[in-house]
Amino acid sequence: MSLATPAMLLGLLLMGLPLAAHLTGYRELRRVDFPTLRFLRASQLKVRRRSRFESLLLLLLRCLAVAALVLLLARPSLTWTATSVGGLEPGTTTLVLIDRSGSMTVEADDGAVFEVARREAHTLLDGLAPGTLAGLLLFDGSAQLLEPGLTADHAPLHRALDRAEVGAGSTDLESVLRRGQQLLDDAGIARANLLVLSDGSAASLPAGLRDRWPEGLVVHYHDLLGRRPANRWVEDAAVSLGLQRGEGVRVRGRVLSLDGARSTVPLGLDLGGGVRASADVVLEGGEGTGTFTVPMPPTGRAAATVQLPPDDLPLDDAYPFTISGDSELDVLLVSGDGGQNPRDDEVYYLARALQPGPGTPSRVKPRIVAAEELRTLQGGRGDAVFLANIADPAPLAEDLKRFVEAGGGVFLSVGNRVDPDRYNAVLGDLLPARFTEVKTRGSGTFEQSPTGLSVPPLDQGEFQVFRTGGAAVFSRVRFGRLIGTEPRLQPDSRVLLRYTDGLPALLERRLGRGRFVVFTSSIDDDWTDFPLRSIYPSIVHQFARGLSETLVLAGGEVVDVGASVSVPMPVSPDEAAWVVGPQGDEQPLDRGLVDGEGLARFDGTDRPGHYRVVWGGADGKGEVRSLFSVRVPADESALRPLDRDALLAAVPGLHYHRVGEKASTEDAAEVVRTAALTPWLAALLTLLFLAEAAFVGRTP
Repeated sequence: MSLATPAMLLGLLLMGLPLAAHLTGYRELRRVDFPTLRFLRASQLKVRRRSRFESLLLLLLRCLAVAALVLLLARPSLTWTATSVGGLEPGTTTLVLIDRSGSMTVEADDGAVFEVARREAHTLLDGLAPGTLAGLLLFDGSAQLLEPGLTADHAPLHRALDRAEVGAGSTDLESVLRRGQQLLDDAGIARANLLVLSDGSAASLPAGLRDRWPEGLVVHYHDLLGRRPANRWVEDAAVSLGLQRGEGVRVRGRVLSLDGARSTVPLGLDLGGGVRASADVVLEGGEGTGTFTVPMPPTGRAAATVQLPPDDLPLDDAYPFTISGDSELDVLLVSGDGGQNPRDDEVYYLARALQPGPGTPSRVKPRIVAAEELRTLQGGRGDAVFLANIADPAPLAEDLKRFVEAGGGVFLSVGNRVDPDRYNAVLGDLLPARFTEVKTRGSGTFEQSPTGLSVPPLDQGEFQVFRTGGAAVFSRVRFGRLIGTEPRLQPDSRVLLRYTDGLPALLERRLGRGRFVVFTSSIDDDWTDFPLRSIYPSIVHQFARGLSETLVLAGGEVVDVGASVSVPMPVSPDEAAWVVGPQGDEQPLDRGLVDGEGLARFDGTDRPGHYRVVWGGADGKGEVRSLFSVRVPADESALRPLDRDALLAAVPGLHYHRVGEKASTEDAAEVVRTAALTPWLAALLTLLFLAEAAFVGRTP
């Protein structure tokens, strides 16, 4: 034990003060003669014995308090030596590189390897001399510097280490070594120790370090597991659907194993909703296949999981994926004039833009119906209707209003059969703005018209797809005729797109839970060449998606942990969207990351399992709009052990330490530990004062 101010021990002489007060504090008792009272005499003796005991105890407390106060001012500390992991030099700048990849969840002799690494990192920080620069780097497929970075104060590093969590990604040893080198180079430090705490496996050896690694940076690699664990995992799940609806689905799960011996393992399939199946997989030469045939939901996507029994690495025993049913969207097209041949039909171009033909990737299924069929629709999410040049909307007026308020979407286009006054009279409660009159541009034909479309707001709604190209085509579209609208808009209405002369081209009104969109020209080539332009299919597809609020872009893919995923966003820029992870955690999507196709980049794939993209919903809780799955990287499941000689050759001056091996001169590090006693003495002094006050308060 050492003292910062040994001279303060002279204060122990003050312990004589309580002793003197104790010896001189008794008053002389005056003798009074009483008759012989045996019981009074016995009581007096009992009280005197208790009073003397309490006085001695009070004296002891006061002496200890004085001694504790003097020692507190002397600032004592304890110093001892201990053994730490190899490579620790107490006075040298140290970076501790802790592997947080999926393989660190393997159980070692003293718990999961990551917990062993955490304890060793605490030991390393404790072994550093006060004021020595240190930092913590967590790594898997990428490297993360823990706050507060490179610092001489080790207390916040201990706290950051306690908060660190193991991940599920792959092991990239090269990226963390380069990150550590860059960190030290930015700080101007030429000499330091980098201590890697890992499990002895990695996706690949560091490359390109041999000729560019600084001599002053010494790497100590610690294999805290010391063995290759036994592991089985599902590499893939192939799905094949029946040719007809209701025929079911076949799933083939391919299982790999690190053990090449012949064995049989059970494999389970879970489709959710109580649909489960099992099969036995025979593994020969380290691989095998299990096959399932199960019923398939008629629509949408199902979150599926193939499950193996637990082994040394339980993190990859479940393989998540999705099974897609019939997810096509029915869009109803109502034509006001069928014409003499198919090309004369009002919805001819519209139908072919939404569905060019069999075998195309479009998920929109247009269906041409008579106006009377709309009365059978209840309205709601998933319902979208295009009305093209309807002469008399009066029979549909009440049904259309109910349909939209219930959540349906209507796209209304005009033409030569539309009477503005008639529409104002029967659809006044639906139109975003009342019609005025038919306006002619040029000679009434689009070939000679100077009127085009203004560039739309590319950060809003259905026009986001043109952020990466195609916006210039809007001004080239020509309109020979259009119907004007009054400047005054109805409540909850707005102009989405204008002509180059300033008149509204697209207007929207929200009623209840639905949308009513009006296009003030024809949707075919009677009044405009719009259907002949390259932007036409994109526009009508986006409005079919926006009006239904169900059609999302292709999803359901399986990606590795740590990968970026493009997910769909709601059409409305004011509507929030988020991703629900495998453990129920919610991560908001940033609209600022939306690309030209209306997709947002999501980088929070840090755990394996199913992820759901959510927005909207009548109850505010949101509805699932897309689904994708995240798996443990295959190279992490393979647990490829690092070759010691190859690693020594790849990193200049590296020292390799493996748990369980006989310690050499480089494996054992003798470190000096120091602990201050000041906090303990302060706590003891407080307790002594409280005890002394309690005894004094009892004294009569």
